[in-house]
Amino acid sequence: MKTSKHEILKAQWQKLIREQSESGLSIREWCRRNDISHGKYYYWQRVIREEALIKAGTLAVTGQTQFVEVSQNITDTKDDNKYTCAILRSNGIEIEILNGADPNTLALVLNLIGKVYEN
Repeated sequence: MKTSKHEILKAQWQKLIREQSESGLSIREWCRRNDISHGKYYYWQRVIREEALIKAGTLAVTGQTQFVEVSQNITDTKDDNKYTCAILRSNGIEIEILNGADPNTLALVLNLIGKVYEN
């Protein structure tokens, strides 16, 4: 029951977020005009984005093996960047982190993994 209520609310918020985007108004102004808390708006925007990222390729959530091509577009690569600095293993998932890994990408991956294990 909880999942279906969540899905109904998510669909309603997806529609509202789309309406705001198409309105040309700032989020705060649109929320004020529609008597919607901007905090609630931002909450649902974050939930929808995170669920879309998880659905797009997190093995632990889908239960299916998925592959994605990761290309490296770095012109100044140092030899020490090719060495492994850490390997994370949990529940059959293995993540190898190389020296020189992008901190923003690493933070996003770890954040998504944390959210999967919270649920």
